[in-house]
Amino acid sequence: MKSPISRRRFLRLTGQAAAVATFPFASRIAIASDAPKYGGLTPNDKFYVTTYDTTPTVDPAAWRLRIKGLVANPLELSYANIRSLAAINETLTLECIGNPPDGSSIGNAKWTGVKLRPLLDRARVSSRAVWCSMRAADGYYTGLPADELMRDENFLPYLMNGAPLPPEHGFPLRIFIPGKYGMKQPKWITEIAFLDHQAPGYWEARGWTNSAWRKVNSGFFAPHVEGGMTAMFEHKPRVVTPMVIWGWALAGPSGVRRVQLSTDDGATWRDAQLVRNQSPYVWTLWKYRFNPPTPGDYMLRVKATDGKGVSQPATDPQTGSGMGGQARIALEVVKA
Repeated sequence: MKSPISRRRFLRLTGQAAAVATFPFASRIAIASDAPKYGGLTPNDKFYVTTYDTTPTVDPAAWRLRIKGLVANPLELSYANIRSLAAINETLTLECIGNPPDGSSIGNAKWTGVKLRPLLDRARVSSRAVWCSMRAADGYYTGLPADELMRDENFLPYLMNGAPLPPEHGFPLRIFIPGKYGMKQPKWITEIAFLDHQAPGYWEARGWTNSAWRKVNSGFFAPHVEGGMTAMFEHKPRVVTPMVIWGWALAGPSGVRRVQLSTDDGATWRDAQLVRNQSPYVWTLWKYRFNPPTPGDYMLRVKATDGKGVSQPATDPQTGSGMGGQARIALEVVKA
């Protein structure tokens, strides 16, 4: 059995990801596209995976979800019980707390499952409950205030893009707490326990945020950049303008209010067009027509602002609460 990764190793891994994302653009390859094929569903096999330990093998016939603790009517639900309940479909974007600006630890899928609130109402949660502890089949545990778990948006999906949850994405059941980072939304969930005191989770006890509300973040769909340290001595990629820059933005429950783009490394900013902004819990698709007056080198930055008026800072190092710094890409422009 592989041992759980340490916070130090996790920070090192996410730091490396952030470093790759901010290397001089000569280290990456730009891939532009003319078609607005962005911001839709992420295929299951392309969806990012972050796991506390190894992926457990769960027998759906033996698996149970237990709702216990400070409840008048403890529940024990089988997979068949869950599948027999009225189903709902939700399109939601999931982001890892280790996702750097313009990072790839983010994905969007159509999830099918059951609402959590009716199950909690059946369990009759005590007024003395102030905290909810959640555990999963891989041994992972986390928690949040009881009133946050009672939100109507919370639900338990068992399908991902129309197929049973892949093992690495939580089969047979996971939980969604929309607006939170993935660390607060356990895969392979087996237990929800209501307590009269706060109980720290695995990462929280190691210095990570206890609230895990998602920071406003953004990135580029196109030009998309690939590559890494092995390509760092290549010439700066060239693009032909005019062209359309496409990207995403995501925040917490307040949603995304505005997206701006700078073509001079933050000296001046112009509004991008919000093409699709359907829900606070789905990434916003934006575009910007880029047609600089002269050829040459340009440093692009993107900055999103959430519904509360909070904008991304220029930089935001990982301290255990997520990263919301502005994404940057450098381009060498040639005219058609």
